[in-house]
Amino acid sequence: MSKANTGNFVKASDTIKNRIIGASYGEPGSGKTSFWLGAPGPIYIQSFDKGLEGVVEPYTKEKDIQVCEYDWSPAPGTELDQSEAIDLRDRFSEDFELALSKGRTVIWDTETGVWGLFKYAEFGVSEKGKPQDWDSLKQRCRRLINLPKALDINFGLIQSLKNEWVPSVNKKTGATGITQSGNRIRAGMDDVESLVHVNIEHSRKNGEFSLAIGKSRGPGSRDVQDKTFSNLSFVDFAQLVFPDSTEEDWT
Repeated sequence: MSKANTGNFVKASDTIKNRIIGASYGEPGSGKTSFWLGAPGPIYIQSFDKGLEGVVEPYTKEKDIQVCEYDWSPAPGTELDQSEAIDLRDRFSEDFELALSKGRTVIWDTETGVWGLFKYAEFGVSEKGKPQDWDSLKQRCRRLINLPKALDINFGLIQSLKNEWVPSVNKKTGATGITQSGNRIRAGMDDVESLVHVNIEHSRKNGEFSLAIGKSRGPGSRDVQDKTFSNLSFVDFAQLVFPDSTEEDWT
């Protein structure tokens, strides 16, 4: 009997990869970077935040941490040479693929900075009314974010928060415009939430650090998603998502 023709299909794997691919977001000082520094090394950090001082030092005594800083923080309204952004974007992408080949954990600190760089490299200074190919830009970013999924490494994307702006109508004049809603929302590519396996909102109140878990994938995902945990380390969280793993699997 001839073997059934499955065309381009392959049998789904039942192999479980003990790794966290997640996005962390929250206000400054809410423990986002510290959480990911608790992941196993070697750790490769691609940093736009310049916020590692005073945070990374204790972890360097326990594990190999490699850092690449990117100087990309143009002041609002400043017009820069787009070619500089293109060169830096391409270097960042090359560095990322190198980090994936060498690290056990790779961190973008922050994805918000990565998104800002990639936008400038794609469009330069925004001109009102000028059409922009957002699909092409997002596909470039999606490709990078999806690369770690073929590997057995941890990948953390740290996102800043920004003020939310919403449409408004002047009750007296009827004029339309936009105004701040008072909410703080994630700053970065809006597809990140759907691309990662875990979404984590970090907060700090009265010295207590909390993690509010949104979407989560893994054998223990039902036990963590839509729940909030206090002072939970990366290792503890990983064991909740993968309950058959041990502490040694994450150190």
